[in-house]
Amino acid sequence: MMSIDAPGRLETVLDCGRRSGDNGGGWETAAGRTYPAGKPRSVCTAPGKVDREMSRRGFTLIELIVVAAIIAIVIAILLPALSRARDEARAVSCRSNMKQLMLGMFVYVGDEKVLPATHSVFWMQLLFGGEWPRPSGVTWDGARDRLRAVTYTAAYNKPYHLDPEFVADVPARGTLFRYVRQAAVYLCPSDKPGPATDTPLGGGGNGRLSYSMNAYIGYRAPEDLQTFTYVADSLNNPLPGRQKHVSFRAGQRVVFPPSRFMTLFEDHPYYHTNNNFPDGNFNCIDRIATRHLFRAGSGPGGPEGRSSIAFLDGHVEGRLYPARTMGRELFAEFGQPIFWREAGVPDRVNMAAYIKRLQGPCPW
Repeated sequence: MMSIDAPGRLETVLDCGRRSGDNGGGWETAAGRTYPAGKPRSVCTAPGKVDREMSRRGFTLIELIVVAAIIAIVIAILLPALSRARDEARAVSCRSNMKQLMLGMFVYVGDEKVLPATHSVFWMQLLFGGEWPRPSGVTWDGARDRLRAVTYTAAYNKPYHLDPEFVADVPARGTLFRYVRQAAVYLCPSDKPGPATDTPLGGGGNGRLSYSMNAYIGYRAPEDLQTFTYVADSLNNPLPGRQKHVSFRAGQRVVFPPSRFMTLFEDHPYYHTNNNFPDGNFNCIDRIATRHLFRAGSGPGGPEGRSSIAFLDGHVEGRLYPARTMGRELFAEFGQPIFWREAGVPDRVNMAAYIKRLQGPCPW
């Protein structure tokens, strides 16, 4: 509101005051104070001045602390979700890799009529007289193996990902590589090169290979892996988690549906893809890597996580297992014979009936 009380003078007055009829045309504030006309006064602070004063005042220490606390709470809420989403993405990529390897195996089977060779199919020829040597380039993964009977000799130098011979052999010299030629497909995104550790996650990998093939099905035709009849008793075999056991009696016939027959595994770096045997041969004493969506101490068997497993029909699953699940426990789950049992002597009788017997002499 504006008032002209003298020629050429303009007095600005705000509605927070009112004109006083008893003060000769003066102004009375809301607080009751009066000012004469002709002497402009600031009856109340103008809105623009209030904004300028607030902008100059800044934040108090308490306000800064409150804002920092809110930001910290938001970060604490979002970080686990982001970490889980990143782990989920890596698990999906890992399963996609295994799916591509299985498709490559199907093409290999179309050409060769059998599955690719594993290290154990050559070593197990001991059951029929003498093992076959395993130079580089004769198994699906390409790695060489210098184990003779039970005498161990290192095949490569550690760290494997820096050994030029290992890098040249795996996976490029593998019999599957001509069908799946992208080296990155043979590695899980979560499997980074480094020292292996005897921990649930296993530490670092060998930098070239994260997956291992069922050691006992090399050179077998898939149609021959539908059933098995036990020749001798195989009793009290622990299942994953070690809370239950399963037994198979002599003469018992086990049916292997392709959708349940475990073919390709995500191998644990310490047992053994980045330890003494940096190859793709998953046998009874290997362990799976439960590195996806790992949970410490959540299950009855202790820490658990998801591990990628491919099946004979080509589908891949991320299955939840206890962290120290061994190959023999997984084989017992679907009924495959177990050579290296938890106790006692190896099961030579049933394995001799299961493994492929090769016709000699060895061609290399």
